[in-house]
Amino acid sequence: MTRPTDKWSAPSSGERYAATRFASRRAAERDPRLVAALLARHGVRGRVLDVPCGTARLHDVLRPHAGALVGADLSEAMLASAARSSPARFVRAEVAHLPFHARSFDVVVCCRFLHHLHDESELAAALAELLRVSDRLVIASIWDSASWPALRVRLGLKRAEGPRGRRAVERATVERLVARAGARVVEWRYSFRWLSQQAFFVAERC
Repeated sequence: MTRPTDKWSAPSSGERYAATRFASRRAAERDPRLVAALLARHGVRGRVLDVPCGTARLHDVLRPHAGALVGADLSEAMLASAARSSPARFVRAEVAHLPFHARSFDVVVCCRFLHHLHDESELAAALAELLRVSDRLVIASIWDSASWPALRVRLGLKRAEGPRGRRAVERATVERLVARAGARVVEWRYSFRWLSQQAFFVAERC
């Protein structure tokens, strides 16, 4: 499976990721704001898994909903940085092979990972694994192929990121793969519909 953490494995990569990837206030607040709204809307309380957790940048909005909060990431550098900013329990693991029993968490959050998976089989496996360890909900993000940025790529107005870059996917594909894993998508959320490439969805176990 594609491992986007490979480029963030250097010892200082955690600090570099936190300082440069979300340097502006707008960029830093966008994902936490959307995740917080979804957590509140669906009344999440209990055991929460954040995977991949990166530098734990979502933990300020996750903690109020978590009786127990666990962060998992494949990058040791990310985990080291996360442990300095969050009191959560941290585990080194990748999305495809989570070291937890089935239904271990009330909600699983997966932000900015699925758009790195290029093959549908990889996406299906990741969604199935996220849902396996969830007892109720999965909140995750994708890049929406129906968005204006994705359309610009298809029209040749914007350069594609190449075979190792991020990949947009159809919402219908996500909904089909979620259904195959025994759940259903109950909500989609954007910063700006059509303009925002990143879309969050909430999947609920049936």
